[in-house]
Amino acid sequence: MTSPPEQEEVKRSPLFEAIDKNETEKALELLKTKEQAKERDASGLSVLASAAYRGNMTLVEKAIELGCDVNDKTRETLYTPLMFAALSGKQDVCRLLMDSGARMYCVNGIGKTASELAAFVGNHECVAIINNHISIDLIEEFLRPKVNGEYVGEEVYPDELLEFIHSLCGSHEVHPVKIIFRFSKYPDSLKYKKKILYVIDRVFERQLRCKESNEVMSLKLWLILFFMRETSKYVESNKDKSPEEASLHYARIISTWQEGEEIRKGFDVLLRNAVASFPYKHSLLHDTLEKALRKTPIGHRPTAYEYIVQSLFGQRILAVCQFCSVCGHPGAKKRCPQCKLAYCSQECQKFDWPIHKKVCSSLKGKLEIVSEDNMSLEDLQEQISQINV
Repeated sequence: MTSPPEQEEVKRSPLFEAIDKNETEKALELLKTKEQAKERDASGLSVLASAAYRGNMTLVEKAIELGCDVNDKTRETLYTPLMFAALSGKQDVCRLLMDSGARMYCVNGIGKTASELAAFVGNHECVAIINNHISIDLIEEFLRPKVNGEYVGEEVYPDELLEFIHSLCGSHEVHPVKIIFRFSKYPDSLKYKKKILYVIDRVFERQLRCKESNEVMSLKLWLILFFMRETSKYVESNKDKSPEEASLHYARIISTWQEGEEIRKGFDVLLRNAVASFPYKHSLLHDTLEKALRKTPIGHRPTAYEYIVQSLFGQRILAVCQFCSVCGHPGAKKRCPQCKLAYCSQECQKFDWPIHKKVCSSLKGKLEIVSEDNMSLEDLQEQISQINV
């Protein structure tokens, strides 16, 4: 990979040399303090911008942790870290930077955004990620509206609430248990329930009631809104428990798995109900998804979650990712040693054990068959191709 044009023939400091060579451990040794994170090379390039261009997630995360400005611009050319990530086709870095507050509408010295730069060099997946991201600015527009630069609301909402709502709307993870986990970990979820639901609802409505509607983003936000509403209802109806205890109890209820069942029916039913209650029935994406769901009986594979993921993020993700059996997180690398059920973390594994231990023996030998047969990309593509739209 060549260096950004503005960096050519410029002598590097040891830190920037390590970043250029992708020597992560060496770079981390040189990047431990906020002062070190403020270092720039001779051309004015920041540590974060250089790490973003190289696509080094570890160094990007470290730079952000140490306070590097995600919207910092280079001298003269005015390139941001997001622009460098987009130019080099680093999809995960683009997503991380935007989740951390990078503004997609910033322009460089010739008036081009990160999305436009990515399109120019043919990095179309980065274009899709950037264009379908929910910015923190949009969340703030509804949470803390301003007139002539002055906040007009009666209550001043904390930054933590802004960040929590942004983490919900900006995430690509729409599994109900993942949403419940997020709810349980934010201490003021119930306190600010009405405001949280209001903001997500406003952002959801914006997706279809605008000049360029976005059906994918609309469906994603609807699912998040639906699961947040259901979780809030359950927590409020169980006041004998703390919000965290009640929400996790709700997660266990919908995670129930009976011996002999192919999948967790609670998940399937809840997801199907969420899709069925989508208010904009004219949406082609929603109509196609509902037809797909009708092809498979409740409790059988492909699951509702598999169809939803395919609809939102494309068929390829099903071919390359293993999803956590608890929270749906892609890239689950842990396995039950007996039945091979997939988990993304020890947290999910511990959470699921009281449920899993009752069905583990009955699942043994079946999950491999599911993985080889029912879960294949070809099968899913064939079922989708049979849908008349």
